[in-house]
Amino acid sequence: MSNVYQINKQFTMKSEITERTLAISEAFGISLDDEQVFTIYDNLELNVKQGDVIYITGDSGSGKSLLLKELRKLLPNGLSTNELTIDPESTIIDGVGRNIDEALYFLSLVGLNDAFIFLRKYKELSDGQKYRFQLAKLLESNADSWFIDEFCALLDRETARVVSFNIQKMARKFNKTLVVATTHNDLLQDLYPSIVVTKGIENDVKIERFQIPAECQCSLIKDLVLEEGTLDDYKVLARFHYRDARIAVPDKIYKFTNSRKEVVGVIVYVYPFLALAGRNQVTDRYKKATSEVAKLLNKEVSMISRVVLHPKYRGIGLGAKMIRDTLNLTGKRYVEALTVMGRFNPFNEKAGLRKVEYKQNDRYKGVRNQLKLLGWDFTMASSRQYNLEKLNELDEATYEAIANDIIKKVRQAKDGGVRGSGIKKKASERSVADYSKEEVAAMIKEVVPKEKNYYIWENPNWVAEEVENEVAS
Repeated sequence: MSNVYQINKQFTMKSEITERTLAISEAFGISLDDEQVFTIYDNLELNVKQGDVIYITGDSGSGKSLLLKELRKLLPNGLSTNELTIDPESTIIDGVGRNIDEALYFLSLVGLNDAFIFLRKYKELSDGQKYRFQLAKLLESNADSWFIDEFCALLDRETARVVSFNIQKMARKFNKTLVVATTHNDLLQDLYPSIVVTKGIENDVKIERFQIPAECQCSLIKDLVLEEGTLDDYKVLARFHYRDARIAVPDKIYKFTNSRKEVVGVIVYVYPFLALAGRNQVTDRYKKATSEVAKLLNKEVSMISRVVLHPKYRGIGLGAKMIRDTLNLTGKRYVEALTVMGRFNPFNEKAGLRKVEYKQNDRYKGVRNQLKLLGWDFTMASSRQYNLEKLNELDEATYEAIANDIIKKVRQAKDGGVRGSGIKKKASERSVADYSKEEVAAMIKEVVPKEKNYYIWENPNWVAEEVENEVAS
């Protein structure tokens, strides 16, 4: 259902009589005794239905902001970004949503699904990130109409295209009417407006309505090139990943580059773990811990270790596209992923991987039970500083006993299980006394429960005979 809104707007002006205004009056033949009438909108009719994206553009001073403000008065249950209440000192994860799950949901929807960004304050964000956070606040508001003046005016044009795509995507996902006003006219291909209002001088107005395609794609994606990559390419973007830069033995690396040959996305495939409960839920082909099975795993299975995107390119579906476009390039029977971020961002499933429910092997349960008896609060145990303070409270004998268990368990997890060229990495020979309390405090962070999701993709075109014959021989 649509509604027709009629906008009329005029301004009257009568100049104050001063020595200078009289001089202008005489020079240009303008009477100061009469009111000047300026018509900006004369019976302008806009047929708007819920869910429309309205793009108001035109020259500076032509009345774009005025039309946006008039529509803000007319459309029901609306909210403008300049009406939002945002604490600049609040961390992003604390600034939206009623709880952490809701916060993660809203932030992921707008492309702020980065562990480091979650921990930043609003004032520390870039202009593009602030726009995305404002969108998260609009989502939180339950308003039916969103209004954004000076839309993307301060952004570089690549970021503006990403923000435009993200905003229209969210507006359509939740059936919100979106109204933006901007002098920039280069965002049509990413905002996908259903109505474009081009405002000229005085009451000159052009209204166009467009049919929206079934599949919308950010225009930046069309400019990207997929190529084989290297560890150096990964290192270019490694700082943007929530995990440290170190990775297991790489199997394949691919990258997306833009028109300037800049690396904007990298995916790293590694050799798989020898045993995974999730994998064994799908197939018992690799259950036996033998050298033959290890060889078979390396031939048939690859694991997604890292998918890293430049922050500017997040939220446009590039992560899912990178996985989807490289799955077949691995040449493997199965591709799997084991990730904490799967809780917050479903790009693995969007790329075609299947989520597998499984019972996790909790190797740290015994250590956690000991720490709980010693007074640990595991809502705080992700802080190394907190862990160090707790360790310093222990007597020497208790510290040595718990540190020994922590080091043993974490070292086993770090040193074992990853296969590369069929060789298992050797455990460290360091003794407990060789580890500082700061290192043990950091290891306790590994003990904190982490819900990891397992995903798998099976290659429909896999031909197994050659590999199986090779293994059998």
